[in-house]
Amino acid sequence: METFQVVISPDIVDVLRHEHERIRQLCTDIREAGRDRKRRSLTALQHAVHLHQLGELTVAHPATRTSSANGDTIALTCQANGEQLERSLTELGRLGVGHPDFDARFEALSNALLDHAAHQERDEFPLLRRYVPRQRLHMMASAMHDIQTMALH
Repeated sequence: METFQVVISPDIVDVLRHEHERIRQLCTDIREAGRDRKRRSLTALQHAVHLHQLGELTVAHPATRTSSANGDTIALTCQANGEQLERSLTELGRLGVGHPDFDARFEALSNALLDHAAHQERDEFPLLRRYVPRQRLHMMASAMHDIQTMALH
């Protein structure tokens, strides 16, 4: 008798949580790395944050804004914070890993990134899971993947 395995695709919240974990790991890598590896990890972090922000801006935040009475405020706060963090990360990249202030500035930015992720996981993600139909959450993950893929080309 043949058996079939059901594969459940991740929804948008799963994808965003996974990206947060990737960003957390890259922050750890940068803290622990020597100069060459630190430079590569910083580039990877900039890239990961940019794609994450793009996906949130185009897919997650719009759904959050219309999800509940306070969804608009939560989404706009997350969006503004995320955009500021991305700008700060770009500025840090311009400063360079060899700059004497790099480590201190990175530590502050890393903490802000982690706080932002925690805020989203606490405030935004539950709204998505509670008010957005499950099928749409899965379609949103697919849409986000498509948008991020197009951004790479």
